[in-house]
Amino acid sequence: MDSPVRYPGMRWLVFVAAGLGMLAANMYLVSFAPILPQIADSLGVPVATATNFMSLYMLFASVSMICGGFFADRFGALPVLFAATLIAAVGSVTLPWTGHTYKMALMSRCLQGIGTGLVFSLLVSVVGVWFPPKERGLVSGLLGTFILLGAVVGFPLSAALFEATKSWQQMSAFLSIAGWIPCAITLGILLAPKPQLPSQSGAHAAPPGGNRFLKAFTEPTTWVVLGLLFCAAWLLQTIFNVTPTYLAAAEPMGIGFGHVTASKLMLAVSVAGVLAPIISGIIQDKVFGTNARPFVFIGYALCAICMFLLLQPMVYKSGALLLITLILAGSGISILLPAIIVFIANSYEPDISGKIFGVCNGIGNFGGALGLFVAGATVAATGNYTMAIICISLAGVLGFILTMLLRNRKQAGTQTA
Repeated sequence: MDSPVRYPGMRWLVFVAAGLGMLAANMYLVSFAPILPQIADSLGVPVATATNFMSLYMLFASVSMICGGFFADRFGALPVLFAATLIAAVGSVTLPWTGHTYKMALMSRCLQGIGTGLVFSLLVSVVGVWFPPKERGLVSGLLGTFILLGAVVGFPLSAALFEATKSWQQMSAFLSIAGWIPCAITLGILLAPKPQLPSQSGAHAAPPGGNRFLKAFTEPTTWVVLGLLFCAAWLLQTIFNVTPTYLAAAEPMGIGFGHVTASKLMLAVSVAGVLAPIISGIIQDKVFGTNARPFVFIGYALCAICMFLLLQPMVYKSGALLLITLILAGSGISILLPAIIVFIANSYEPDISGKIFGVCNGIGNFGGALGLFVAGATVAATGNYTMAIICISLAGVLGFILTMLLRNRKQAGTQTA
C-alpha cells in the first residue's frame, strides 16, 4: 500500500508564476486586434497583410505548443516556463526597435507566438506534476481564469496604452512588463532548492513494451482527447469572434444590436468565462474528484444548446433571456479546457502527460482556424450568420458525442496522492 505523499508548499508559487505567464501570453495575443488598421497604416501595408501579425502568431504558437510538451516532460515545467516568458517578453520589448519595418516587426511578433505556445503547453505539466489529484480541478480552473483574464484585460489595456503613447510599438513594450514579472518569479524558483515531487517518483521508469507516449496514440482515448480539444478550440474562437458580429450586424445578416450593444452583451460572456472555471474547479474537487467527464459533458451541452438558442427570436428579443443565454454559453466554453486538463493529468503518466497535451492541443488549435474559416464561408454563401451559428452549435454536439466515448485509462506505475 502506498504511503501518504506530500506536495511542496512551493507549488502555489509555481501556480502564480504559471498563471501570470498565461495571462501575459493572452494579453500579447489580443493586443494587436483592436489597433490592427493603425498598425497597417504605420507600416505602409494593407490591413489584409497586417492580419499576418495574428495568423503567423497563432501558427508559431501552435507549433511551439507541440514542442513545449516534449520540453516540459524532458526538462520540467519551470525551465520551459522561464524560457517561454523570456522569449515572449523579448518579442514585446524589442518592438520599439524592430517595429518600423514589416518583416522585422513580424519577427518580434513570432517570438511572442513562440513564447505563448510554450506557456500554454504547460497547463497539464503544472497541474499534473505539481499538484495532488484533490487540487487539480481548482488549479486547472484558476489557470483557465488567468487565461481569460488576459483577454478581458488585454483588449482595453492595449487600446488605452496606444491612446496614451500614440505608438503601437511603445504599447507592446509596456505590455512586456506583464511577462517580465512571471519570468522573474520563475527564475527565483529555479534558483531555490529543488523539492522532490511525489508525482515524479518512478515517472521515468518506462514499463516493458516500448514508448508509452507512442503507445498512447494507439489507444482510442487519446484520439478522443484530441477530438475534444479540436472541438473546444472551434467553440472558443467562434463564440468569442463570430457571436459579437452576429449580435451587431444589421438584419437580416445578424440581429442588429449594433457594435456598442454587442460589446456590452459580450462582456457578460467574458465575466462568465472568468468566474465559471473557478466555481467548476471547486465543484470538481469536492464532488466529482478525479472524474472530469461531468464538466466536459456540461461544457459542450451548454455551448450546443445556448448557441442554437441565439437563433430563436423569443430569446434574442428578450433582454433577460439573451443575457442568460450568453452567460451560459460563456460558462460552457470556459469550463471545457480545465475539465479536459484534469482528465489528462489524472489519466496519463507524469512523464508523458505534457507531450500528450502539447500534441493534442497544438493540433486541436487548428480547429479554431477551421471554425473561423467555416463561419466566414457560410456567411459569404448565405448572406447571414444563421448557418455559421448552427455550425458552432454542431461543434458542441460533436464534442458532447465524443465525451460519451471518453474512457479512463490505467496509468502504468503511478502513485496516488
